[in-house]
Amino acid sequence: MRWEDELDCQQEHPRNQVLERIDQVGRQQWKQESGYHRRSLAETTMFRCKTIFGATLRRRLFANQAVELFLKCAALNRMIQLGKPNSCKVEI
Repeated sequence: MRWEDELDCQQEHPRNQVLERIDQVGRQQWKQESGYHRRSLAETTMFRCKTIFGATLRRRLFANQAVELFLKCAALNRMIQLGKPNSCKVEI
């Protein structure tokens, strides 16, 4: 699907370049090249953090907000670690 720019139909829309590159190398390779997978992981992590702890900060001073975010990240990391299964190699 090609995108048409509403303002200037003479110029190539940036999304078309992305779609052409995906056609050339495939979606997974494009994600690695563009860093899309990292953005996706970051967005998912922020959604999880806001869902669990709320979207607002309770502290007013910037230094205190930084500490609050650090503690929330530490708690989120602990929850993720507790949710992961313990895996081990099984000999057959």
